[in-house]
Amino acid sequence: MIDTELIKKSVALMGGFEKEELEKYDSFILAAALSVSELLDEDTDETDARVIRLAAAKAYHSICCTAEHADGATSFTAGEITVKQDSSAKDFADESLNSAIKDCRTLLKSTSELDETNGFAFLGV
Repeated sequence: MIDTELIKKSVALMGGFEKEELEKYDSFILAAALSVSELLDEDTDETDARVIRLAAAKAYHSICCTAEHADGATSFTAGEITVKQDSSAKDFADESLNSAIKDCRTLLKSTSELDETNGFAFLGV
């Protein structure tokens, strides 16, 4: 399994988390480590920086999605004042995950869920 401490360090850098704050997301980090481990080719080194980055990006993406969902409303207007929630963290998480997936393409099993060639195509009725 991928070293969760290395993933935590990367997630902390991505989100600007303090060590204590990051502890509440241990389950996200563990899930990302297990998930990415299952997707790797059997001869892939789990200490490869690209693998750590992929697991961290996956964990950070989950954290951002949860935080966005928990916050509820993304904007509201009161009279002439409009308040809109900044979605830059979620956008950054999306970009980081997509970039990490691209960087790891050669390290993943060809049957992995991230492999674009294994998609479903509805061709007609």
